[in-house]
Amino acid sequence: MSDISIPGISNNRGMDTSQMVEDLMEVERIPVRRMESQVETYQLEQETWRSFGRRLSQLRDVSRSMYGFENPFRERLADVSNSSVLSADATRQAEEGIEELTVLETAGRDRFASESIPRDTRIEAGVYRFTLGDEEGSFRYGGGSLSDFVETLNDRVGDVVRAVVVPDTAETRVIIFEGQEEGAAAVLGFEESAATLAQQIGVLSTPRPDDSLALFEDAPLRLEPGDSAQERLATRYTIEPGMVLRFDARTIEIPREPWTPPPPAPGPDLPEEGAITFNDVTIRNERLDLGIPEPDVPEEPPRVEDNRVVQMLGAGARLDLPAVPTSADFRTVEVPAEELMTGTDGFVFTNRNTDRAIEIRNLVILDPSRRGGSRAVNALDTARDARIEYNGIEITRSSNTVDDLIPGVTLTLRRASQDPVEVDVHPDRESTKNAIIEFIGFYNQVVRDINIYTRSDPALIEQIEYFTDDERETMEERLGIFQGDSGLNQLRSRMQTIMMNAYDTGGDSSYRMLAQIGISTNASGTGGGYDASRLRGYLEINESDLDAALEQDYEAIGRLFGRDTDGDLVVDTGVGYALENYVAPYVRTGGIIASRTDSLDTRIGQTEDRIDRYNDRLEDYEADLRTEFGRMEGALDQLEESSRALDNLNTGNNNQ
Repeated sequence: MSDISIPGISNNRGMDTSQMVEDLMEVERIPVRRMESQVETYQLEQETWRSFGRRLSQLRDVSRSMYGFENPFRERLADVSNSSVLSADATRQAEEGIEELTVLETAGRDRFASESIPRDTRIEAGVYRFTLGDEEGSFRYGGGSLSDFVETLNDRVGDVVRAVVVPDTAETRVIIFEGQEEGAAAVLGFEESAATLAQQIGVLSTPRPDDSLALFEDAPLRLEPGDSAQERLATRYTIEPGMVLRFDARTIEIPREPWTPPPPAPGPDLPEEGAITFNDVTIRNERLDLGIPEPDVPEEPPRVEDNRVVQMLGAGARLDLPAVPTSADFRTVEVPAEELMTGTDGFVFTNRNTDRAIEIRNLVILDPSRRGGSRAVNALDTARDARIEYNGIEITRSSNTVDDLIPGVTLTLRRASQDPVEVDVHPDRESTKNAIIEFIGFYNQVVRDINIYTRSDPALIEQIEYFTDDERETMEERLGIFQGDSGLNQLRSRMQTIMMNAYDTGGDSSYRMLAQIGISTNASGTGGGYDASRLRGYLEINESDLDAALEQDYEAIGRLFGRDTDGDLVVDTGVGYALENYVAPYVRTGGIIASRTDSLDTRIGQTEDRIDRYNDRLEDYEADLRTEFGRMEGALDQLEESSRALDNLNTGNNNQ
């Protein structure tokens, strides 16, 4: 019996040629695995450098922001003593200081309401035209409901006038028309079908003659010290609700001449005492003494200052109007109808001042809601200019937003008040402190990353309590990845030196180092924007010390971060300047970080090319192995066939 066996080859005897090929190829792939692992390492290093580059870029940017054009030390705040009267916003161009002003009157816009009308009122078709000062808007309307009309109006002429429907009761409605600009010139007018509608629904009264009262329009009334004048009206003038009395007045100071007392009054003419002479001896009579007192020397008359000049006459009574302001320029005095008599017969003008003349002009009583020949029946507000007293001068503006009065400050007027309001422009110390905390935070993050990348101590990660789970996992993967990198160690060392150095802040300022404003590696107290435990081993911030320094010498701290020492308008020293200039070469295009990542790109590319070439060779090698094993299996099949033939032959011979 034939028993041909080739150990390690025959499948029938336990040989798996495919597995043998795989085992051989696995050994051959070991260099590829090593190269792929190297690529992964290069990629991790590359991503780490890129992440570190982004971190350095943030530090560079925040360092520049501490001394550049947008540095926080130029931020300003404007506080007001009465925020119900006005508010103020300061820009970086505002100068520090306290200004005082009085809001005499806020600007207004025409805002007229209709009477209550049925909710199912239909608006007729027509051309509805509205004017607002020099502007106008019109639209053709085909007729419809109140809500449809208002929607169409707002859509077509909403930049001139807007309207709203108010349900005052379940069955009635009120339409309110509002001009879209403030100021005395922004008078809302109703034309064509709009005028007809305004009269039908009670927005405007029917036209009537102008019954305004006006005095001293051509020339002012001048009252010298002690003068008095009276202006009687031909007929009694009735003052209706909504009217105002308005006039312009100014005061003219008259220099007082040096006072010379008048000569004393002459007394009685007494005769001479007389005398007699005998033998050259003269005897005089005793002087007659009647006990006449010496005249008193008159005192200088007191200076009288009393600007209550105008009185209204009516029904045998007099009403004092508000005092005129002391001003060399004409100032407007306005009194609403509720503070006046219901009717007047004239006015009395009296100047009680001793050294001040007063002029009055343009005294009028009028209805501000009057529009042409009509008047607004229900005027919720009327178009008027804002009036402000500033530095003794009355100023008018057409808007309640005033940005050209105090340089760099925008005022928003809220209501009128007789009391002056102080506007205090000062540095935004809180914003500046937050910027400093942010700067230190970015610095600490860079130092933290360098520590983790260049050392293999897990405690460096464990002590950072503010890491998220993902951040912690990422940092654990990068721990010690650049261990022994002298460039990173040098970067950290140089940055620490920059932060500890002293800088020229000019003058006799005592703030020349960060440590002097509460920033050091071992500052007492809690950290500013970061918990102290998070900054362990890094720069810490003592907020109380920082607050005190900002309060004591704000400008010097600004110069600590960046200062121009030679007057060329270019910053050349300071913490922010030094740190930004040192970090910049690392993150600029073609800089150190870019060179590192480009070098890794090259290594990754070269290694991947080697992997591709090696894989090509492995494919050929595997193909050769499978071919050789295929041949051996073919030869084995032939041997097995021969073996079976011999077995059959032997069996046949034995049977014979």
